[in-house]
Amino acid sequence: MSRDELIELLNQDLKHEWTHMNFYLYHASAVVGLHCHEYKELFLKEAASEMQHVVEFSDMIRGLGGTCICESHEFPKLSNPVEILRAAIHMEQDVVKNYTQRIKDAEKMGNVDGQWLEIFFEKQLEHSREDVDHFKQILRGEIPNLDSLIDSEVNFFGI
Repeated sequence: MSRDELIELLNQDLKHEWTHMNFYLYHASAVVGLHCHEYKELFLKEAASEMQHVVEFSDMIRGLGGTCICESHEFPKLSNPVEILRAAIHMEQDVVKNYTQRIKDAEKMGNVDGQWLEIFFEKQLEHSREDVDHFKQILRGEIPNLDSLIDSEVNFFGI
């Protein structure tokens, strides 16, 4: 994989991180219903975490000599906390799959950049997976058969 191809893939990942940040920030103000203040705090915390990911990806791209993008995907605009959390689970599951592939790609590179990227993506994957588990834990008491409901949905980015 060439450096330019790697930078292109990292910019795709950066676009996902911008989307995540915007998703959580938007939904912090859009959530309604019982406990909406607690959900607002949760989503603002997630937005701040995603902003850190945006910085980390941007630094990685610049360190490799690339130029960063500042774009995001569209995302569903919701207000019901259960729907928001379901969408967040899908969004995070999609990047878990993506980062798992990126780790395999980084292993194939074999050089210092590849080794660093492998560690970098392992940390990103860990954070997204923790988010999935946390959001599922929140929803467990709300929705019977949560896993089958989540698994039946289409993935967030269509990848």
